[in-house]
Amino acid sequence: MKTAKSPTLDSASVGAADSSSPEVNTRPQFSTSRRGFLKTAGVGVAAMTAGAVLPTGLVPEAEAVELGPPSQNPSKRAAQSDQVRRTTSGNEATAIRNAFPHQTNGDEETYANQAFAGNFAKSLNHDPNTGLVVPGDYVALMSAVKAGTQAAFDAIPAGGPGKLAGPLSPLAFQLQGADSTSAAELFMPPSISTAAGAANYVELYWEAYLRDVPFIDYGSNPLVAQAVTDVNHLSAYAGPKPVTPQNIFRYPFFGTSDGPLISQVLYQTHFFDGVQHVPQIRTVLPVADPNTGQVLTGPGTGLDFMTNLNEYLFVENGNGAQDRTNVTDPTFRFIRSGRDLGSYVNADSIYSTYFRAAIILSGLGVPLDPNSPYANDKRINGFNTFSTAWLFNLIGAAQDTEAQAFYQKWYVHRHLRPEAFGNLVDGIKTNRFSLNPSLHSDMLNSVVLPLIFERNRQLNVKRNMGSTGSYFLPQQSAGGSPTHPDSPAGHAFTAGVGVTLLKAVFDVGTPSNPRAWPVQAVEASEDGLTLL
Repeated sequence: MKTAKSPTLDSASVGAADSSSPEVNTRPQFSTSRRGFLKTAGVGVAAMTAGAVLPTGLVPEAEAVELGPPSQNPSKRAAQSDQVRRTTSGNEATAIRNAFPHQTNGDEETYANQAFAGNFAKSLNHDPNTGLVVPGDYVALMSAVKAGTQAAFDAIPAGGPGKLAGPLSPLAFQLQGADSTSAAELFMPPSISTAAGAANYVELYWEAYLRDVPFIDYGSNPLVAQAVTDVNHLSAYAGPKPVTPQNIFRYPFFGTSDGPLISQVLYQTHFFDGVQHVPQIRTVLPVADPNTGQVLTGPGTGLDFMTNLNEYLFVENGNGAQDRTNVTDPTFRFIRSGRDLGSYVNADSIYSTYFRAAIILSGLGVPLDPNSPYANDKRINGFNTFSTAWLFNLIGAAQDTEAQAFYQKWYVHRHLRPEAFGNLVDGIKTNRFSLNPSLHSDMLNSVVLPLIFERNRQLNVKRNMGSTGSYFLPQQSAGGSPTHPDSPAGHAFTAGVGVTLLKAVFDVGTPSNPRAWPVQAVEASEDGLTLL
């Protein structure tokens, strides 16, 4: 029978002193609650089962001995930590000061007397005849941007229930990565009147017109051939030259014109937390015949949107989609066309593509970069530094860089969205405008415009929205763009960071000696049901 002096389970298992011990105030006190008892009981069981049982009375007291350089000189560690943070903070402060003033393309000043034709105004009130913003409302937007307060943005007149997306977010201070204001040299959107601006939008018009052409058919498709000829005539086209069916709509960077248009990452079956993922996406129904460009009719066919002035005004005023027809394809497919790619982007989780790419590269056995400090270590790896686990976390934080994009969007450029540029083209080509935004001849003379006019006419007829065509840029999404300005693209920032991290962590080779994709390259079939 135990006496009052018998050791408790707590004291027997972890060596706690009784209340008369002089060490009682220097050791941790253990909880007498049920949860505390169970926790310490677990410790005792672990201690007894971990090694040999010692005779009663010879159980040593467990002592935690802290090892390692920081514990040998905590003050030194504290000073080093402080210095690292101060140096980083000082460098960031210098970058912020040097970033100002940011350069603009001048459109806001140039078109101030033409209803700010070159600037973003979605969810503000628009003139019912021109489709351009009510100038006073845009002035209110500029005032809100200058003030940078929630109250100022709330005071902007609204054309509908739609909310402006994230105008205050870039004013928050970033505790990870660069400050939103510190990027001094970013892509500046070209003025709407320039040849460079025309090249951008001609390319977008062609991408819209060719949405239903399977990528695998680009080499033989007659509509793609027309696009290649037209884009080759652009005086300020910044893509690969000469333009061919193989490189049209691609970037002029190393390796981007090689192989299929769609990354092999987007076709790779992979496992995520043990769950198999076959990358067939939920897409939308096709709109046009891929060879003739004629709008498809009947069951199993889809729609493009914002193809007439009334619908454009409804959406641009901030009312959301006017036409809510369900155009979802019931069949899951591999990405095979521009329309599928648009569906994929519309459903992504910002950084998810690059996160999955890291999982896929790791699963395929692509080694870590040889410059990693652990690359040739035979005994240890980095785990939470310089490892795939570390990379996964970094990619999840890549979206933080969009603060820089949003600062440039709202506080520097306020550049119009492509759908609004389409209104300018339509207003000029149909003589709807009394003003003259002076768009470049490369845009106004492009052979894509008559094709778009007829496409929109057929779509308007199909949707019972009249029988007249237009030069609006047809949108795949019924609600058009998000309610934040165009350039620079937030997705592009995340993409740039995500891909750079992948290249930094994995051994993908060098420009002169790239590592080959470890499995056979594939493309989606015309119907997107198989990989070839």
